Amino acid sequence: MQDLDDLTLLRKYATHDSEAAFAELVSRRIGFVYSAAVRQVRDPHLAEEITQVVFTILAQKAGKISDKTVMAGWLFKTTRFAAIAQMRGIVKRSLRTAIIEKEFQMQTELQSAATDELWNRRSPLLDEALAALGETDRQAVLLRFFENKSLAEVGNFLGMGEDTVRKRISRALEKLHRFFSKRGVSSTTAIIAGAISANSVQAAPAVLAKTMTAMSIAKGAAASGSTLALVKGTMKMMTWLKHKFAIGLGVALLVTAGAVTVTLSETNKPDSLPAKEIAKRSLEKYASLTSYSDTGKTVTMRNGQMIDTTTSNTRMERTNLFRIEWESIQPQATPTKNAVWSVGDGYFCIQGETSFSPPAWSKKEQNIKAALGHVSSAGSNVPGAFFNLGSSLGLLATDGRPNVMRQKDGKIGSVDCFVIAWKGQIGTVTLWIGKQDLLLYQCQTESALNGSPTSFTEIRENIVINQPFAKSDFIHQVIGVEKVK
Repeated sequence: MQDLDDLTLLRKYATHDSEAAFAELVSRRIGFVYSAAVRQVRDPHLAEEITQVVFTILAQKAGKISDKTVMAGWLFKTTRFAAIAQMRGIVKRSLRTAIIEKEFQMQTELQSAATDELWNRRSPLLDEALAALGETDRQAVLLRFFENKSLAEVGNFLGMGEDTVRKRISRALEKLHRFFSKRGVSSTTAIIAGAISANSVQAAPAVLAKTMTAMSIAKGAAASGSTLALVKGTMKMMTWLKHKFAIGLGVALLVTAGAVTVTLSETNKPDSLPAKEIAKRSLEKYASLTSYSDTGKTVTMRNGQMIDTTTSNTRMERTNLFRIEWESIQPQATPTKNAVWSVGDGYFCIQGETSFSPPAWSKKEQNIKAALGHVSSAGSNVPGAFFNLGSSLGLLATDGRPNVMRQKDGKIGSVDCFVIAWKGQIGTVTLWIGKQDLLLYQCQTESALNGSPTSFTEIRENIVINQPFAKSDFIHQVIGVEKVK
């Protein structure tokens, strides 16, 4: 059966119930699917479950997939949907339990010692970059560099001439180059093409193909409860998008590092979104991120006078890695340095360190929520949104929260922002959310308790998302973890 193409094998399975044909298809494609899953969820065990889901859905839909389907494109999108569903499920569980006990990390065994540093930095961004391409451009790149097809073979698949394919791939590589450059990963289109060809498909665990084949052919009958739930969530997402296209809403799917952002045509363009919907989409964006870092500044004013200015550096990564350091400056007082951090096996904090004295206190907290509870003066809204531990963003997104209103759009630096606000009995909360990336750039809380007008303004700058970190990046550098009891 090795001479048969993918769609012929799928038809043979669909019409003749040929387990051998499906097993051959799985053995060909399992590395492609598993590698894409690992890049996106960064956990080999979760990637195995996603791989199982993709092939289970393939078996279920075998008789309905069009003869014009490019299998690499179908597998890419289905893997993407399954990874999104997986991440959303994890975030929902974290909201219920406040702690996710399982740590996401990429096993170093999956990367060859010869893999260059640029690929290590580019890999977590690759699927987001591919998802941002047009459908035909993405299929051309997948066929050319993931499957090592010749230009002529790519042209045969896509129904276009070799010169047209060459131009389309060149244009797609330029788009990928711009995408990576904006995220601080600089290289050339030739290096990008070579790195993708060499590293994009890794071998899946040896026993995985046999397991995948047996469970997929059973169409989920022998799968675990979590796998069945993931199959259901993935197919629900696929069906929802199909219906959106069918009723002519002009849905453009932009998958961003694990999140689905849907931009509708004139009937529901972003500028007309209600305030609560903007807040909800922003929360979904934070839930989709694998990592986040920024520099921040918070200013507290009372009766028109500045009473505290705090600068901060934040970095966070799924599932429970973070390091937030901040320096608080108050009039006529010595600046103090503070930090909270986790390296996955504990949550640590120090308070009140100065240039000439050790911290006023230090301790090991019981959980992530307790540790991050110390960062309020440094601005807790972004950590709260990233880890789903509560934030002003979550407050405004709550369905039962009335009086959440759109304000006149504004800018924070060069970033165009939606501005939304909620006014309650104790004051007003106003958020500036980026129109393009749906991230929070400024939060201002104003109140007049005890007759003293007070404002707390939190500004986020130099934002970088989905950039991989080393575990050592999360250890506070002033004092070691071992010194915190």
